[in-house]
Amino acid sequence: MAHSSDKHRVLLFGQKVFGPVKLDLCVDYCAIQLLSYPHEYANLGRLAQYDLVILDYSAFTTNGNTDKPRQEIFLKLMVEALDKGTAFCILHYDETVPGEQRYNYDYGEMNIHEFQGCFQSQIGFRWLAPLAIRPFRSPSPIIYSRLKRSEFQLYRDCWGASRNYFATYGEGEFGDIIIGHRDNSALGFAVPRQDGRIIYLPCQRDFERKDDMTECLQTLIGSLVTYLAQTALEVPEWAETPIFTRESEIQKNLTEMQVKIEWLEAQLKPYRTAKRLAFLSQYDFENAVPDFFGSHVDIPILREERYAEDFWLLDQNSKKLVIAESKSTVGGIGKGAVYQLYNHRESNGLDKNFPALLVVNTHLKATSWNKKLKPIDPQAYETAADNNILIIRVEDLLFFWNAITEGKKTKDDFLSLLLNKRGWLEVRQDGSFEIHSNMPKT
Repeated sequence: MAHSSDKHRVLLFGQKVFGPVKLDLCVDYCAIQLLSYPHEYANLGRLAQYDLVILDYSAFTTNGNTDKPRQEIFLKLMVEALDKGTAFCILHYDETVPGEQRYNYDYGEMNIHEFQGCFQSQIGFRWLAPLAIRPFRSPSPIIYSRLKRSEFQLYRDCWGASRNYFATYGEGEFGDIIIGHRDNSALGFAVPRQDGRIIYLPCQRDFERKDDMTECLQTLIGSLVTYLAQTALEVPEWAETPIFTRESEIQKNLTEMQVKIEWLEAQLKPYRTAKRLAFLSQYDFENAVPDFFGSHVDIPILREERYAEDFWLLDQNSKKLVIAESKSTVGGIGKGAVYQLYNHRESNGLDKNFPALLVVNTHLKATSWNKKLKPIDPQAYETAADNNILIIRVEDLLFFWNAITEGKKTKDDFLSLLLNKRGWLEVRQDGSFEIHSNMPKT
């Protein structure tokens, strides 16, 4: 995302997003500002100062009237902010769409006059047009959808509904589908734009229920921040090839010196590989955690095809011993992640006493190991204990693996804990451990 401070700067623009009364929103690692429109428009600064801006699909249109001058200014501010890496989330629910005009392929078979009307009155449509993405409107709200990104699970389940859905035409394409609809259409998607992203999401808002709106927006912000952290763009590997004369000379000397330290590098490799596990995005984390159990801890694994984040720990005869799930978050872990694993265990037809393991990678935005190694929320580990689930942080997994490599513990010691304990298994750097649960400590 755009900035590197400890907190993400988030702007919610206009009452169409948060309702007639400003809400008291609190999300880990986020500094949130709510700006009313048009009453507080004069206080609007540069959008580039924010990591995330959330606005309505028709933010500048009220009762059929569009504030075109301010909409044009806002669009220019968006271009500047996208160049700096800001992400924009545009919420839709019951938006007007252009009608059909057959054989008008240049405009996705949309009626040209209605196309121009939407282009002028809807800031959300304004960005869709050059992307060759067309909006559609359903007679009734679409409440069933196909979730593609698990960090939006709670948000989609509670508020992710809309009469609108989208499809590409011509050479258009969705950058990343977040919530699918049917065939090749989507309710939610993200498109890279300059160095930032534009994200479209369905949002069914009920402004009369203040507590529900608070929970809706807090869940939305948390999901977006996690998603953006996990999909951050990186310099491609091919760009590491030297293109400067002096750079090439330095690279050559470095390559020659590397031979002298190969033995030390070989000794460090397992530790570097292990620590890298704590800084992977959700999608890389899903693949790396099962591999770590197999390659480092020597416990056979089986990947789950139904849920990408699920896998199984096996015995030497390939019998399923533990159902496991991996989860990443920029903040701490809540009860929702525990209940999700509980539901996955149940959907596999397993008894509630079947061992279940939740491996979590928390506080991805931390700036030190002290901040990264925060304890698990007692509500989360007590819920886990009540449902026969064991939580371990990725750091707990790494510390126990290190104890095994140093001969302080064995693989069987670890497996015994996974099979018989529940709550939170806290492992310290020296390999000692403690079980936290709502029962007496063991």
